[in-house]
This record gives sequence, structure tokens and C-alpha cells, in this order.
Amino acid sequence: MPHFGDYQHAIYGAGLQGVLPTIPVDFATLEQRAEAAMAPSLLSYVQGGCGDEQTQRANADAFRHWGIVPRMMVDCSIRDLSVDLFGMKLPSPLFMAPVGVAGMCTQDGHGDIAGARAAAMTGVPLTVSTLTNDPLEDVAAALGDTPGMFQLYTPKDPELAASLVSRAEAAGYKAIVVTLDTWVTGWRPRDLNTANFPQLRGHVLSNYWSDPRFKQMLAKPVAEDPRAAVMTWAATFGRVLTWADMPWLRSLTTLPIILKGICHPDDARRAIDEGA
Repeated sequence: MPHFGDYQHAIYGAGLQGVLPTIPVDFATLEQRAEAAMAPSLLSYVQGGCGDEQTQRANADAFRHWGIVPRMMVDCSIRDLSVDLFGMKLPSPLFMAPVGVAGMCTQDGHGDIAGARAAAMTGVPLTVSTLTNDPLEDVAAALGDTPGMFQLYTPKDPELAASLVSRAEAAGYKAIVVTLDTWVTGWRPRDLNTANFPQLRGHVLSNYWSDPRFKQMLAKPVAEDPRAAVMTWAATFGRVLTWADMPWLRSLTTLPIILKGICHPDDARRAIDEGA
């Protein structure tokens, strides 16, 4: 879809035939429907943040301090939202961030595929999490011509990291987004109060279950001993990365590497100097 205004016109056009949108177009109503439809434990995982959630609230509130001042009497009949970013020509300055456990958020358990289809329909690029219900190759196939990026939780096993990155590159992803701030699980009171950690129940681990290197790490196939497979995943999850790891990360792929989780300007400058 070239412009979001076209989506608006499509909605109004369908309304002439008595067809209303099945998905709310405002965030508040969408959130209300999600709260009504999702199990409390799953909703808490998706909706909740760390600690008292102050940072999460502040991040959302920050957008209220910014506005757009349009200029008039200019030709806007041809509009171009595209940007050059990470070596890619993106159709929009917006893209969807990785959301772990998104795969569980649809009734059919294929929420990652649903997100990819939405990206394909709107042209908004999608960053696909390592933690998906469907293998990264299947999610990439649903993206169509819309660019996708693969988010990597770097495992402690370097061969597993190399395998995941290689699969992402082969599947057509345009960049590797390396998460830096999850060497240990965040302190999430909503999840702790319900003792809910979906990965330990075997959810959203399809990228591991389908990985040839991970299969080599198992004494038995996942289907024969799922508990042991989960414990193997837990043991290899959460590598602590330092600047000394950048040459190794760069050696894994020719794709752009995006470092996710950087907060300090000095770290951002060094990331660029190190080739990210």
C-alpha cells in the first residue's frame, strides 16, 4: 500500500457496502479488545514492563511532547515517505520492533505470521524476534516484498549463533538486530506474580527446535524429551556481549548489524566506529 491515506479511503469505500473494519484503527480500542480477548498471563507478558514500569510509561509519554507543523501551499499530490537506513531503501520511517511471544497472541498460535502479513499489506518493515512460534523462514516468506530484519538473542554457543544468523541471511532478511540488554531476564513483576515464563513451557522456541546446530546439542529429539530441550535452551540463552565481540559478530554475516538496547551517546558513537 503506497500511502496510509489509501487505507483510509479503502475503509470508507467498504463502508458504502456495509462493511466495517474488523480491527480498530485507534490504539485505545485495540488495547481494550486485547485485554478482553487474551488470557491474563499472556496479556501481562505482552503489556507489562520491568520494575514499576516507569521507563515504559516515560517512553510512551515522550511522544506527546512532539508534534508536526505542516507547511501549506506546497504540492503534496506526490508523497514519498521512504528513507535510506541501514543500507536499505525503506518505504517508511516506521518499522515494527521485535515482540517476543507475539506468536501466542492469535487464536491459531501464528501471531508472527499475522504480523508479517500486516507488514506485507502496509509496507511497514518488520523486525522478527528470535522467540517465535513459527520458524524464521516461514515468517520471512509471509513478508512478501516488504523488508524484514531478524532480531538475535545471541546464544552462548557460537555455532548456534552462526547458524541462526546464516538462516536469517538465507531467508532474505535485510539486517541482523542484535539485542544487548537481555543477558539476564528482566525483573517483571506481572510475570513473577503469576510465575509465567512462556519459554520455560516450551513456547516460542521454534527457531531453536528447527535449527540444525541446536538439534546437535540435544541427546534426544525435542518430541521425545521436550523438558530437556527447554533446559538446553535455557542453558545457552543470554550471552554477555562486549565490544571485543564485534569482529566476531561482523564475521557472521555481510548484512548490516544493528545494536539494539544502546542508550548512551558514547556507546552509539562507538557502535558506529566498530562497524554497526
